[in-house]
Amino acid sequence: MSADKAYEGLFEQYGNGDLPRRQFLGRLGQMALGAGLFGSGLTSLARLARAAGTIRHDGYGGISQGAYNKNVLQPFAAKTGTTVNQGSYGVPQELIAKIQADGLQNYNFCNVSDQSTVLRMVKLGFGIQLDEAKIPRLKDVIPRAVDAYRRVGGGILTAVPFGMSGGWIAYNKDKVERAEVEAKGYDILLDPKFKGSIIGQDLWAQRIWYAAQQTRQDPNAIEDMAAIWDKIRQSKSMVLKFWRSSAEQMLLFSNGSALLGDAWFVPSFNLMKQGAPIATWPRTGSYVDFGCLMVFKSAPLEAAYEILDILLRPEVMIALALEVGNVPLLDPTKHPVPDGVKALPGFDPTGTLEGYRSFDPFYWTANSDAWQKEYIRVLARA
Repeated sequence: MSADKAYEGLFEQYGNGDLPRRQFLGRLGQMALGAGLFGSGLTSLARLARAAGTIRHDGYGGISQGAYNKNVLQPFAAKTGTTVNQGSYGVPQELIAKIQADGLQNYNFCNVSDQSTVLRMVKLGFGIQLDEAKIPRLKDVIPRAVDAYRRVGGGILTAVPFGMSGGWIAYNKDKVERAEVEAKGYDILLDPKFKGSIIGQDLWAQRIWYAAQQTRQDPNAIEDMAAIWDKIRQSKSMVLKFWRSSAEQMLLFSNGSALLGDAWFVPSFNLMKQGAPIATWPRTGSYVDFGCLMVFKSAPLEAAYEILDILLRPEVMIALALEVGNVPLLDPTKHPVPDGVKALPGFDPTGTLEGYRSFDPFYWTANSDAWQKEYIRVLARA
C-alpha cells in the first residue's frame, strides 16, 4: 500500500465515522512522524500521536511471545506510557492475510523467524527504511545477520535480527551411536535399519532442504528436482510420522517412538534439559534462521527506535535467549555471555557464523509456489 492510499484509507475511516476525531488525528500524526515529516504545522499532531499512545505488535504466541512481552514490551510501555496491543499468529501467511484484510494501518510491528517471510512482506510493500544511525546498538549484533536483512531490504534495513534458531538431526543416544550419525550424515534419515522410528517435519521447505543434502546438491542452487522428489518419496516410506508442531516432535522423542529425525533446535534442547537421552548433529545445524523484529511502514518510528534500543541491550538479548532457547545474535567477541548462553543450540563463540547455512530467501521465494504444489502431490501419491 502506498503512502497516498494509506492516508486515503485513514480519511475514509474518519469520514465514515469509524474513527473518533482524537484517534484519527493521532494516527495522522503517527504516519507523519513515520514519514519523517516535522514542522510547526505538525507539532500538535505529533503530540496527539504520542498521546494516542497505542501500538500493535504481533508475535508467535506461547513462551517466546511471553518472554518478549516481559523483557521488551513491558519496559517499553513503562518508559513511554504507550499501550501495546498484542496479537499472535501461527504461520506467516496467517498474519499476511490479516494485514491484507484489515489494512496495514492497523499493524505496526511483528516478530518474524526468517528472512524469507520478511522478503515476502517487503515485496507486498509493508516495509519501511530504518535509519541505522538511530539504532546505535546495531553495532553489537553479529554482522552476518544484519547483512542478511540488509540484503532482503534491497540495501536498507526494515527488520532487525536478534535471535537465531534452526534445525538439525536429533537422535536417541542410547539407541543410536554418534559415530554412525557422523558417518552416514543426512543419509541416516533414509536408512532402512531405522524404518518406522524416523520422524521429520511436514513442511515442504524442510523436506526439500534435507533431500538436497541427501542428493549432494546445494540447497540454494538445486539442479535436479526429480532426484529431490525421489528422496522425499523414499523418506515418506521410511518415517513413523511427519510432525507439524514442536509439541508433537517432543512427544515422539520423549515416549521412545522416535529414535532419530530432523528437529528444531529449541525443542531438542528442552528435551535434553528434561533429561531425555537426546543428542544432536551437526553442531552448526543443518540450517539456521535469524529471527527479527519487522517494522511496518505504518509504525511510529519514534516507538520503533525505542523498542529496538531496549531489545538490543545485551542483558535483554541474553534474558530472551535463556528463557526461549534461541541463540542471541549478540556478538560474543564484544560482549561476554554466560555459560547458559554458550550451551544453547548452535552457539558460535567466534561470532562469525562461518560454516552455518541459511535458506536463501530470494531463491526459495522464487520457487515456493511451484515447490509447495508439487510437495503436496508427491506426498499424496507416495
